[in-house]
Amino acid sequence: MRYKSLLVITIVFAAYFFPQNIFSDDIEKANKYYEKYDFKFALDIYEKLMTKQPSLEIAQKIASCYNYMNDSQHAEAAYARVLTFKGFDPVNYKYYADMLKQNGKYTEAKNNYLLYGEHVPQQAKEAQVMANACDMARTWAENPDRNVRIENELSVNSEYSDFSPVVLNNALYFISDRLFSIGKYNRKDVIYGWTGNPYLKIYQAGLTGMENTVVPLPKPVNEKYHNGPCAFTASGDTLYYTRTDLPANRKRESLVVVKNAIYMAVKQNGAWQTPRILFGNGRDYSVQHPALSPDGTILYFASDMPGGYGGMDIYAAKKNADGTWGAPKNCGANINTTGDEAFPYVRKDGKFYFASEGNLGMGGLDLFSADGAYTTFSVAENLKAPYNSPKDDFGIWFTNDDSGYLSSNREGGKGLDDIYRFRVVKPAPQKPVLAVNGLVVDKETLMPLEDIHIVLVNQATGKEVSKVSDALGHFNFELEADMDYMVTGDKEKYYARQIGRISTKGVKQSTIYDVKFELERVKNTFIVRLNNIYYDFNKWDIRKDAVPELNRVVDFMNQVPDVNVQIRSHTDSRGPATYNLWLSQKRAASAVNYLNHAGIAQQRLTSVGLGETELINRCKDGVACSKEEHQLNRRTEFKVVKVEPVLSMDKVAPGSKAGRRSF
Repeated sequence: MRYKSLLVITIVFAAYFFPQNIFSDDIEKANKYYEKYDFKFALDIYEKLMTKQPSLEIAQKIASCYNYMNDSQHAEAAYARVLTFKGFDPVNYKYYADMLKQNGKYTEAKNNYLLYGEHVPQQAKEAQVMANACDMARTWAENPDRNVRIENELSVNSEYSDFSPVVLNNALYFISDRLFSIGKYNRKDVIYGWTGNPYLKIYQAGLTGMENTVVPLPKPVNEKYHNGPCAFTASGDTLYYTRTDLPANRKRESLVVVKNAIYMAVKQNGAWQTPRILFGNGRDYSVQHPALSPDGTILYFASDMPGGYGGMDIYAAKKNADGTWGAPKNCGANINTTGDEAFPYVRKDGKFYFASEGNLGMGGLDLFSADGAYTTFSVAENLKAPYNSPKDDFGIWFTNDDSGYLSSNREGGKGLDDIYRFRVVKPAPQKPVLAVNGLVVDKETLMPLEDIHIVLVNQATGKEVSKVSDALGHFNFELEADMDYMVTGDKEKYYARQIGRISTKGVKQSTIYDVKFELERVKNTFIVRLNNIYYDFNKWDIRKDAVPELNRVVDFMNQVPDVNVQIRSHTDSRGPATYNLWLSQKRAASAVNYLNHAGIAQQRLTSVGLGETELINRCKDGVACSKEEHQLNRRTEFKVVKVEPVLSMDKVAPGSKAGRRSF
């Protein structure tokens, strides 16, 4: 049951149960029920009339009944039907959008808010805000906090409305309109015509979750009409609660509109004494939903008393030294809006919570929090999903900072409104991500260099990991925590092997170290290893798949005319070592011959056959290996003379701001 249904009740003092004339198809009788806020009874008649005499007036009344009864599913269909009639009020675009939003249909809701702005230009700005809020709501709905777990408190909930939980002395108190015998009153007593269900009562349940422990509080706390929500003092001997009561000197058969007031009851010798009215008079405006500050000196509540921002506002009253309460003060614009705010609550640490439909939210009532007290608060913050949903979310209570209860009529519940248990699950500590992002460039041109071998050495274990720079000159390594590393060059390529040091000792957060290598060409040598230059077993002729790589060497030597090249060929371990040495010499000679024919002068080329002396894998004599593994050893390398790469590193010290990114 939503806060709307707590604003007023109407009582005809010839008490009715289920009216006999509910089966009438008389529109006048339906309108009388509607005027008395007996929407359930009016709706039954309107639905019958709609099948016989469909009209815009009846369609509008049906949609309004479902809206007031907080049945957004039926209300959506009813407002859609209103829009099919000629001459409907354009405000129905907004009402239809409201229902779509509460049903989680954010795109359709946005479109109808915009239609509302088009047809009612004076509300175009407000309509645009509401349309934009649909995008925000969809984002929240699609990205809930994964650390929050919410579960239906099935042992307490019923098929009716159950909401506004309060925990005291290992008992759970809550509000419900379920059928339950209370003293001499039973299910044949007065029915709340707004919903067709009994009036609200305060119930108590053991926290063991046993369904049969749910019982209503006795008289004089629970009386015939609405009782609750409620708040207890820390000692549990004083109860503040919402209540509707009969006015004095009433006339029988008269129509009386009764509004809510806050009552106070005191427990003496284990029994509740007769409650007395504290705020409100039950006639001029409603006062409801009491909540106490942790020290019991401030009483918060919701009211539509004159002088507010609009709708229901939240007010606060301070307790005087003599135990009386001061005049209520509005909690201010950071809490209240032109819409409705209700269901205040103060956590033990002073954090303020409440429900609002006036602040931007996900659909119906949303839960909000704010820092502050009495009349001074920070700007309210939406709790977002999963605390909030497209439906109504309200009546929150914390058992500690990370767990508690909330009320909601979200999809998948057991009844109309349900009590849900929530808890925040702290994510397991994650190991920091430690890595090196490197870049290799030519020092003169600053162009990235491809196929440069970089080696990372763990100084504690001696483990080496090798990477090759990609086409953009990039390379990367993953690092372990609390380790010292050296970043070095391939011993065959670089004259100076040790390049720089990185330490992850003491680093607690994820860190990426940016390392830059600049290579410059000077005298001496380095190795250019050709990719995928392989030979068939026992052969030395150049295969077709080697031609592109040989052409790369031709291009390189043409671009750098002052270098000489030594061709170094290798075999696998199969066959006699002397034969393999001869075979490798033949393979080196075939590569020289190809380069000669490509225009490279003979004096710039020398060749050497190394046989099986420099295997690159485990496939030595006596080790069983596959054909593919043996083929990796049948390769050619080129030793380029008069070029030495010298590396410089933008060395990054852990903890420094430059050169590292933390996330």
